[in-house]
Amino acid sequence: MITRRQHIANVALQLFGDKGFENTSTQQIAKAAGVSEALIFKHFGSKEQLLDFIIKSGYQRIIEHNRGGLAELDPLTFIHSVIDLPYKLVLEEPHFWKLQYRLADREMAQQQHERFMRPVPARLQAAFEQLGYPEPEKETRLLLLLIEALWKIEANKTDEHVREMLDFIKRKYEVQR
Repeated sequence: MITRRQHIANVALQLFGDKGFENTSTQQIAKAAGVSEALIFKHFGSKEQLLDFIIKSGYQRIIEHNRGGLAELDPLTFIHSVIDLPYKLVLEEPHFWKLQYRLADREMAQQQHERFMRPVPARLQAAFEQLGYPEPEKETRLLLLLIEALWKIEANKTDEHVREMLDFIKRKYEVQR
């Protein structure tokens, strides 16, 4: 059973993702959620605290849900799971990632994203080293740049070829001979 507090947060997430944080009032959230505006302030204190709750709880869900993929021991499988991550994450929580893209310059959103991504660069570099890539640090930086760009494209649905591009990148990263 979903709590009223979580229902408000879910509605706000969708509105913030679609319209932007600045362009969404607590009055709009209350109307869409079928609650009073006072109830939003009772549960969250302010619109900013509601946003912080959405960001923190969103990343908490994502970290818990994706723990297994980041623990992969096979280096090539790990690299491929990182390549698939933007598509998988946006598919699972499109409103959250659209909001996260809109909040790219907001400190709270940046901190949570960095916390989520923290283990990835070192693990990627180790995977490239295990596979014999001559410049694993550069491969790591390149792949992370590609993934970041594809995540932004997928979060905004500006290109229907993201899945195709991710598959192309996966073919580029195969066992070195």
